[in-house]
Amino acid sequence: MQIKSPKYIYDFFNGVIQGENVKHYKKLYKEIDFIYKTRDNQLSPDTVMYEVYSFNEGGSNILLWGLTVIYPITINGECNMTRGHFHEDREEPEIYFGCSGEGLLLYLDSQGKIFAEKVFKGSLHYIHGNYAHRLVNTGDDTLRVGACWREAAGHDYKSIDEKPFPNRVYKKDGKIDIA
Repeated sequence: MQIKSPKYIYDFFNGVIQGENVKHYKKLYKEIDFIYKTRDNQLSPDTVMYEVYSFNEGGSNILLWGLTVIYPITINGECNMTRGHFHEDREEPEIYFGCSGEGLLLYLDSQGKIFAEKVFKGSLHYIHGNYAHRLVNTGDDTLRVGACWREAAGHDYKSIDEKPFPNRVYKKDGKIDIA
């Protein structure tokens, strides 16, 4: 019997996903400046706001595994966040799990109702497919959140672009304010 090394390595609490077929992209401020209430002209347009790592083994009916790394940046007091999305298939759920840092997971339904859950090392979040979701870094350190979902879920960013999350998360003097 042959013993193989794993294709992927994931340093859960401090690292990133490494290995074959790992996709990695960086989301720059200039690509998502429209998601914030105001723009910050002092921040370089090329600032990396967050990074996403994922891998896909190919085939049908497969699970994807990912990691989002969100940096502790504020835009005129507004906490850094991901763009957020619905799933194209509203029946498909996703699981998030906190690896490090502190933040919020915002949930938004199609009627515009919103709520949030705290995200921290060890937190586990089951996201029903009918909720849009967005991660917000509310801490002073990098927020790392792992994820698992089926490829069939897809990503629907257009719905969020047309009807954005109604609440904003600000940080002032170390305190979080939701407006």
